[in-house]
Amino acid sequence: MKSTNENLRLFKPFLRGLPIIIAVITISMMFAKRYLKYATPMYESTARIRLADPKEGSPSATLYKDFDVFTTANRIGSEVEMIKSKVIIGKTLDSLDFEVTTYRVGQVRKVELYHQSPFIVKYKFNSEKWMDKTYDMVIDKNESLHVTFPGELTPRTLQFDSTYSFEGGQIMIMKNQALLKARPDMPVADHYEFFIFTHQKLVDFVVGNLDITSLDKEIPILRLNYKSPVPQKAADFINMLSQTYVQDFIDSKYMAANTTVKFLNNQLDEVGGKLSASENAIQNYRDNKGIINIRQETETDLRKISDMKVQLTNVTMNLEAIRNLEQYMVKGRDNILDLAPNFEAYTDLLSTELIKKMKQLQAEKKDLLTKFTPEYEEVKNIDDKLKDISIYLEEGIRNTRKSLEAKQARLTSDIAESESVFVGLAEREKTMGILNRNFSLNEQTYNFLHSKRTEAQIARAATISFHRIITSGEVPKEPVTPNAGLLKVLSAFLGFLGSVALIYMVHAIKGKVNDSAAIEKNSSIPIAAYTPMVAAQPKLGEFFHTLAIQLEIKKLLNQNQVLAISSFSNMEGKSFNTLHLAIELVKQGKKVLVVDADGAMKMKQLVDASNGFDYINLVTEKGIVENSSTIKSALDNWRNSYDMVLIKNESVDSASDGLMLMKLADTNLFVFDSRRTPVKRVSEAELLQDEYKFENIMFLLNRAGYNPSLFLQGWNVLKLVVNKVRKMTGRK
Repeated sequence: MKSTNENLRLFKPFLRGLPIIIAVITISMMFAKRYLKYATPMYESTARIRLADPKEGSPSATLYKDFDVFTTANRIGSEVEMIKSKVIIGKTLDSLDFEVTTYRVGQVRKVELYHQSPFIVKYKFNSEKWMDKTYDMVIDKNESLHVTFPGELTPRTLQFDSTYSFEGGQIMIMKNQALLKARPDMPVADHYEFFIFTHQKLVDFVVGNLDITSLDKEIPILRLNYKSPVPQKAADFINMLSQTYVQDFIDSKYMAANTTVKFLNNQLDEVGGKLSASENAIQNYRDNKGIINIRQETETDLRKISDMKVQLTNVTMNLEAIRNLEQYMVKGRDNILDLAPNFEAYTDLLSTELIKKMKQLQAEKKDLLTKFTPEYEEVKNIDDKLKDISIYLEEGIRNTRKSLEAKQARLTSDIAESESVFVGLAEREKTMGILNRNFSLNEQTYNFLHSKRTEAQIARAATISFHRIITSGEVPKEPVTPNAGLLKVLSAFLGFLGSVALIYMVHAIKGKVNDSAAIEKNSSIPIAAYTPMVAAQPKLGEFFHTLAIQLEIKKLLNQNQVLAISSFSNMEGKSFNTLHLAIELVKQGKKVLVVDADGAMKMKQLVDASNGFDYINLVTEKGIVENSSTIKSALDNWRNSYDMVLIKNESVDSASDGLMLMKLADTNLFVFDSRRTPVKRVSEAELLQDEYKFENIMFLLNRAGYNPSLFLQGWNVLKLVVNKVRKMTGRK
């Protein structure tokens, strides 16, 4: 319950300030509407470009993969910076008429005209002194131009379609005949401004309103946004920027391809000369060395030498056999018939027949010797025949040996001659290898450059772009800033926050005793009673009847006691509570004395004979408050004479005798007003009680729970001011 009450207490300033909150929110909304009426709207046009993706195998991605100039990856970040570069922006602006910005100047704001300007500005300046400046111009009804140049106060008079020369250049303002013909009702006479940009300033200005983002790091699509107060201008720029970027890609590709073709042509001429020199060197070397094919010739010569060596070996073996046969035949010449020679190396048909003949004669001789003696004529004849055959065989063997020796010598000579071919072969192979390697390198380089030249020529001829504009910028119909809905909501929200903060800040600064919680937090002195804000007289009597009973139960209104009602300052309810409490006690049949310490009740005309109680004004009764003895004596007399004595004390802040009255009183009620008493006064009251040791002191909260309407308070303040003004007027 305590937590709930605490929350309600914190919520009270908000409820009380609800009219202020509503008023502030209403004013905020009005300001927002007024701002939207006069604020310059910004329109945004958007275009989208799909970048060429080499991963998809587009021709441009593979045509030049061997050249650095053609292998640059299409990284999205680099493309974004490329579009935002001053090179692309500058080329874009070269195709647009953004150098001069024209405004129609109104009383509150100025509006950019762009292509809706009734005039066109042409200029030629000798320096940039007159650039990046604003020119003020007024066109009167006679169509005379009064132009105020930058830094000047006096306007210069110009005429339409006439060149005006001045120190620093020339300027001419022409009528926009095409627009005026299309819109004959357009007023020309008005107040204008135009701003002439330098190229650098214009680029910086455009970049400030340009935003380029990518949809995703993995998706090669760029979104181009440009803001401008003129919808058509935003669309024109964003479309021209897209086209310029794509065209720049084509131009860059063409320039790269064209440069490559020129380079390859030069290289082909140079490499072609080297290739031709290599061919001539090989031809000359072959002619000088008689070389057709070193490898084939070497293999042929090696095979020929091998065959001749085989033949030489066979001839040598046969020659050795013939020599042995010849020696054998010479040694056995006298007994030829006893010999058995090996004719393996001498196997021609003639020698075979001769051997057969000798064997035949030998057989015949043996037959004859069986009959005749060796001196027999036929035997001798056979011996002569055998001798002739033997001599013939020896001569044949000798001739064969000579033939083999000649053949051996010839083969040896031929082998030596054939082997002489291999003298210097390594050097010829080395030289031929070098010549062939140079020729091969030049040929490969020439073929490579020739193929690349063909590819580069194809690329140069293919003037297309693999970047594609997938969405063109459209003329926006609604502004992106200011956002009317968001601005209104934000204004209302800020007005709400500001007003609530102001209410609680004022509440904290005022720091009044708004309820009992503020007293209980700052003091241990109990609260005796609460006096509400009651306007109706019957309810007022009922409340003070209840209050008198409560105070009597709490022994604050005992018989023949003195009750002092005090406060720190006036206007905190002392007089009000004293008066009505006294009236209630009189109604209960008690004899009551009201002692007015400062005479305020008399001054306010609160006391008259109809109240039923006795009244003493201490201001007029000086003898009573002469000293503490006289005050004490007076209090004793009053106790004996009255059932109840109520002292309406003077303000403690300016008290002279008030503290003494509090000290001598039987009980004390210290009054706090919920709308007037600061919270810090609560702790001061407790310090006062500790210092002076007042008996039976308790608090009374006046106007407890009173939360007046701000409108009512404002109305009361207004009436008070009006009354004062009337009084002052009446005095005058």
